[in-house]
Amino acid sequence: MNELRSWLLSLAKETMAREGSEDAAHDYDHLERTMALAEAIQAQEGGNLPAIRAAVAFHDIGQVREQKYGGDHALIGADMAAELLTGTHFPQEQIPVVQQAIRDHRLTGGRTPQSLEGRILYDADKIDGLGAIGIGRLYSITGHYNQKIYAPVPDDLVEPVDPLLVRGLRRDPNYSPYIEFQLLFGNLVERMTTRTGREMARGRYAFMETFFQRLRQEVEGKL
Repeated sequence: MNELRSWLLSLAKETMAREGSEDAAHDYDHLERTMALAEAIQAQEGGNLPAIRAAVAFHDIGQVREQKYGGDHALIGADMAAELLTGTHFPQEQIPVVQQAIRDHRLTGGRTPQSLEGRILYDADKIDGLGAIGIGRLYSITGHYNQKIYAPVPDDLVEPVDPLLVRGLRRDPNYSPYIEFQLLFGNLVERMTTRTGREMARGRYAFMETFFQRLRQEVEGKL
C-alpha cells in the first residue's frame, strides 16, 4: 500500500514538472499535506484508500493547462488522471471513482462530491486552504499577480456571491486575500462534507478569521 502511495506521488510530481507547474500554492508540498489530511479523514470515515490517494495526487495536475488555455482544471485533471493510470498496476476499476472525485473537488466548481472518496478529497483540499497554511497560500497566489495585501469587498457585490463570479474577480488588480476569505470561506466549516473534516477545519478556520479581523483593524488604524 505504501509503495502505491509513493508511486502515485512520484507520478504526480513528474507530471507537474513536465507540465511546467510553478504555482507555490498548488505545488508538491500541497499534495503531501493534502494526502496526510485525506488519510486521517479516511481512517475515521472509510472509503477506498487507493482511490483517495490517487485523487489527491492528481487533483491539481490540470492547473497549468487551465492557466494557459482556459477551461476547468478539475475537469482537465480528471482526464489526465485516467491517461496516467490506465494500463498501470493501479486498480483499474477505481479509475472512474478517481476521476469523479477530481471533477467534484473545486471550491468554485458548483459541484457536490458524489462519492465518499470525493468527499474526503474535497474536505482535505479545503482544510489545507485554512489556518496559517491557508493564509500563506492565499498571499502566495495574490503576490504572484501583484495584488493587494488588503482590500475590502467591493461595495457593488451582494452576498452570497456566485463562486463562478469569484473566479473572474481573482485577476482584478484590487483583489486581496481578505476578499477571498469573505466571499468564499464564510461557511466553509459547515460545507465540509464529513464529520471528521468539520472537526479538523474548525480550529484552522477560527485562526484564519481572527487574522483577517486583525488585518482589517490594523489597516483601519484601530490597532
